[in-house]
Amino acid sequence: MEGRRPRLTRGDWLLPAVLAVVGVGEVFTVDDLPRLPGLVAVLLPCALLVGRRPLPLVFATPAVGVVMLSSHLGLPDDALTTPLLVVFAGCFALGRHERVAARGALVLVALNTAFHLLGAWRVPLFGDVLWAGGLSFLPWFFGRLVLAHARQSEQLAEQGRRLVEEQRQVAERAVADERRRIARELHDVIAHAVSVMVVQAGAARELVGSDDVAADAALDEVQRAGRGALTETGRLLGLLRAEEDCEVTPQPSVDDVARLVEDFRGSGLDVSLAMRGSTAGLPAALELSVFRIVEEGLTNALKHAPGARVHIDVRRENDAVEVAITSDGGGPRVAPSGGHGLVGMRERVAMFGGSLSTGPTDTGGYLVDARLPVGETP
Repeated sequence: MEGRRPRLTRGDWLLPAVLAVVGVGEVFTVDDLPRLPGLVAVLLPCALLVGRRPLPLVFATPAVGVVMLSSHLGLPDDALTTPLLVVFAGCFALGRHERVAARGALVLVALNTAFHLLGAWRVPLFGDVLWAGGLSFLPWFFGRLVLAHARQSEQLAEQGRRLVEEQRQVAERAVADERRRIARELHDVIAHAVSVMVVQAGAARELVGSDDVAADAALDEVQRAGRGALTETGRLLGLLRAEEDCEVTPQPSVDDVARLVEDFRGSGLDVSLAMRGSTAGLPAALELSVFRIVEEGLTNALKHAPGARVHIDVRRENDAVEVAITSDGGGPRVAPSGGHGLVGMRERVAMFGGSLSTGPTDTGGYLVDARLPVGETP
C-alpha cells in the first residue's frame, strides 16, 4: 500500500544482534571497564539500530548519539570497537535513505560538534571534531553511493521494462497489420473466384439440356476460377510459411489487369479497359494494389450488377496512378458490399497516402475512383 513504512526484516535484526553479542563479549573481557556503563553503551545503540532502515532519522541518529556520548559515561574512547561499528552502520543507514540523507548529515555534524564541545577540556577541539566527523562522513558517503547505484539500477530496470513493453506493442501491431494484409489478400482472391463460380454455375444450370456447348463452357469457367483460387491461395500459404526453398508464384501486377478483364468477360460481364501512360518502374506493392482494386471492383459488378456495362480506366500520371471503375445504369447498382472489399480498398490506398472515393453517378451507375501516389512507400 502506498505510503506505508516497510516492515522489519531478518536483516534488520541480524546486524544489531551480532553487534550486541560481540559488544557484550567485549564488555566482559576488557579489563578496568565499568560493566553497567559498558553494557548501556553497547546494548542501547544496538537496540536502536534495529529500526535504522524504515526510520533512519528516528533510530539511527540516536544510536550514533549514544555512542558519541559514551565517553561521558565513563568509557575510554578506544575501549570498545562495537560502538564504532554502530556508528558506521547508523551513518550508512542515514546516507542510504533518500528522504533523510541531507537532514541526517546535518544532525551528525550537530551531534559531533555538541558532544565534543562538552569534552573539549580533554582533547584539542579541532582535531577531535575532525576525527569524529571523518568517521561519520565516510560511511554516510558510502551510503549515498549505494543509494545512487540503486537509483541507477531502478532506472535501467524501468527503461528495460519500457523497452520490452514497446517491443511487445510493436510486435502486436506488426501481427495485426499482417493479419489485415492476409485477410485482404484472401478476400480478394476468394471473393473473385467464388463470384465467378457462382455466376457460371448458375448459367450452366440454365443451359443444361438446351445448349450443352455453352453449359460446358460455363463449367470450364468454374473450373478455371477454382484452379486460379487454389493457385493464389497456395501463393499466400507459401508466403506464410516463409521457407527459403519455397517456390512462390509471382504477385499480380498492372500488366495482369488485361488478363483479369478477359477472365471477367469470359464470366459474362460486359467490361472494357483503357490503360494510359507507362507503368514501368512502379513499386511491386503498388502494382499489386492496383490489380486488387480492379479485381474487387469487377467482383462487385459481377455479384451485384451482372447486366451492367463496366469501364476500367487505369492512368499513370507523373506522381500517381489513378484507377477509375465505372458502371452504367444498366442492371442493379454496382456498389461495394461494405465488408472486407471496401475496407480492403481503403487500406490499400491508405498504405500509399492516396485517396479513394466511391458513390453513385448521375446516370444511376456507380463509381470507384482511387488515386495512389507513386512516391509514397508503405
